[in-house]
Amino acid sequence: MKIAISQPTFLPWQGYFALIDYVDEFIFLDHVQFIKRSWMQRNKIKSNNEELLIRIPVETKGKRYQMLRDVKINLNHYDCNKIIKTLYINYSKSKFFNKYFSQIKEIFLTEQNYLCNLNVALIKLIAAQIGIKTKFLNSQNLIEKKLEKIDLLSYLLEKRKAKEYISTIGSKVYLQNIEKFPNTDINILYYEYNHKRYNQQKKNFISFLSIVDLLFNEGPDTLKILRENFKLIK
Repeated sequence: MKIAISQPTFLPWQGYFALIDYVDEFIFLDHVQFIKRSWMQRNKIKSNNEELLIRIPVETKGKRYQMLRDVKINLNHYDCNKIIKTLYINYSKSKFFNKYFSQIKEIFLTEQNYLCNLNVALIKLIAAQIGIKTKFLNSQNLIEKKLEKIDLLSYLLEKRKAKEYISTIGSKVYLQNIEKFPNTDINILYYEYNHKRYNQQKKNFISFLSIVDLLFNEGPDTLKILRENFKLIK
């Protein structure tokens, strides 16, 4: 059983989905503390040959230590139609835009209360659209005691009877360069995502964009491209 654990980010980058595809189960880490101005509430798309950051405003005043699952979208500053329009303006001429946009639009129109619910709904929808079969779980439904860092990951993995934990290479320092979780047989493996060129609108290929850039431009080939770029690091 291969498992990955990650916070549900907003319209995640392409490597996020490549990781979801590779594992058997993907656990949304939704019961941990929310970090402002993180990838939980923003991501990048391409606009006029440049990166454009789109973001979801959230309520944070007086809520310094709130859990991700409890973060509310700030409806005084949030206009879902503005994000919908931004996606339309920048991608409506892409080859596969019409194949996927209406369902993504519907998520934005429906999930307007909690950031986590919006993120998870978008991730699950896009995963299904490109053919990913991985099972999704939420950490808040698995945790029965307060744990942090490596102990938290180990607990979740043992509970799901994992044999391997897959994470980004950037997590190696966080995991203290260990090859197995303490007192377990759970191996820790790392991956990288290569970002080879694909059909992208206009000039100046830009990497590390949201999955929607790949989806709208490559459509049914999205999963194939994700798999070609995914590589485990030994």
